[in-house]
Amino acid sequence: MRVLFIYPSIDCPPGINHGIADLSGVLKAHGHTTGLIHVCESLWPIPSLTELKAKVREFAPDLLAFSVMSQQYAWSVQTAEGLREEFATPMVIGGVHCTMVPDEVVRDAHFEYVCVGEGEYSLLELVNRMQSGGDLTTVPNMRIPARFSPTGEVISNPVAPFPELTTLEEQDFELFDLDHIVKVKKGWMGMLTSRGCPYKCTYCFNKEIVDRYVEDGAVKRPKEYLRHFPVDRVIREIRELKAKHPHISTLIFDDDLFTLNKEYVSEFTAAYRASGLNLPYVVNAHVQQFSEDMARELKESGCMIVKYGLESGSERIRKDVLWRFMSNTQIERSFAAAHKYDLHTSAFVMFGLPFEGREEIMETIRLCARIKMGRFRWAIFFPFPGTAGYRISRDNNLIDDEKMGRLGNYFDGSCLRFGPEHDLFLEKLGKVFHWYVNAESDWPSAGIYRKLVDEVESWDRDTFDRRKAGLQVKDRDLSEELLEKGIPHYSIRYSHVMAVNSDFVRWERQEMASAGSRRQETTYTLD
Repeated sequence: MRVLFIYPSIDCPPGINHGIADLSGVLKAHGHTTGLIHVCESLWPIPSLTELKAKVREFAPDLLAFSVMSQQYAWSVQTAEGLREEFATPMVIGGVHCTMVPDEVVRDAHFEYVCVGEGEYSLLELVNRMQSGGDLTTVPNMRIPARFSPTGEVISNPVAPFPELTTLEEQDFELFDLDHIVKVKKGWMGMLTSRGCPYKCTYCFNKEIVDRYVEDGAVKRPKEYLRHFPVDRVIREIRELKAKHPHISTLIFDDDLFTLNKEYVSEFTAAYRASGLNLPYVVNAHVQQFSEDMARELKESGCMIVKYGLESGSERIRKDVLWRFMSNTQIERSFAAAHKYDLHTSAFVMFGLPFEGREEIMETIRLCARIKMGRFRWAIFFPFPGTAGYRISRDNNLIDDEKMGRLGNYFDGSCLRFGPEHDLFLEKLGKVFHWYVNAESDWPSAGIYRKLVDEVESWDRDTFDRRKAGLQVKDRDLSEELLEKGIPHYSIRYSHVMAVNSDFVRWERQEMASAGSRRQETTYTLD
């Protein structure tokens, strides 16, 4: 059977989709052929429907498989209906959106099959039965809308147990144009060592996934969601990827929580150190699952950056809205442990949360100013359908559906009902959140940024809309002046929603200059 994946990652950072790589790996291991249409404007121009039809026609699939997040669902629906104008090929859709709100996707009835949960072996079962002429109505994890059901009624099959990662087939990384993706990402490559997270953050999907598996009887305990790939397999995959794609220079472990299991971390760091791979890597951590011993192990094995979900500096907001039960003291202690071993730290922060006022946003800003992490990335809260955060927002009549439909990402504005004044404040933060952090710091640059913040604060809506496009240029120009004088500050780097400590910018430039000198020396010697 020939399965063509369609993966829209529109208005998203470029990269691979681990789920599709797993699905393709399982299908190929069992004799099927797979292909991919990767739609991402950061990598290539978005194809027109005519161009998509030509790609489908060329591959001649027996099944079209979409994988989507919530923001890409509307594009996928439009594309699917457009493809039906020419092709009778059945379609299956999966991904986080389908797992979180399967009833809505089934009710919309744009796809013959809706896959819920982790679908590697469910998709394989579906494809196998299509090939053999078997019963397509009883495949685990699959739902069939009434429009496509042989009974005329919706068919909902329970999910099967989570795949066992120790025996799961190899990921098909080569399905993606890795050379191009790695080039666009400046040598960075995403990997996974685990699946699952035990926390119940309201903006995330992990709790709802576990609840569904428990409800369907596929697992007995939520801990069954937490699984690891064998360390030797991960090391081997990295070695093979580096051999095939020499331009890979940095690894990003995209696990929800790399530091969850300290025994696994110890085993991995020891094996990675002994492997001789010498690729710097990045991990996601939790302030309640981190220690000085772990920081030391990570540093000694080549870890470069540790990323934490800080989200809010307000303990009330974290507890009542986000369900993140950690203290500011724990947060600061965890960052300090990483800094003790010279690990570069990164924080995810969020504002525009339900019931959050301006002063609570300032608590987040002041916490960042105290910690002085290596970098931070910010987002404006977006209530993803199916999450507890969505239910909190919907139950309190906070969601503006028209604004929600317009937002393609969670950086450029809020879809909650705050009012014009707070909406404007959030959009200003979306552009120069780091200026506020600089202004609240004890750095010599604080006074400079306080004046800039006061200026931006004075702008009304028309003035902001007129002048916001120039803020990033102003930020970079000022940063270069301060870098030359050795004055610490944060500035926009790598992404319009990421601010990086000037110490790291200076270090990175020194490393690049050193690498350039080494290349020149090598060239001279060879000549």
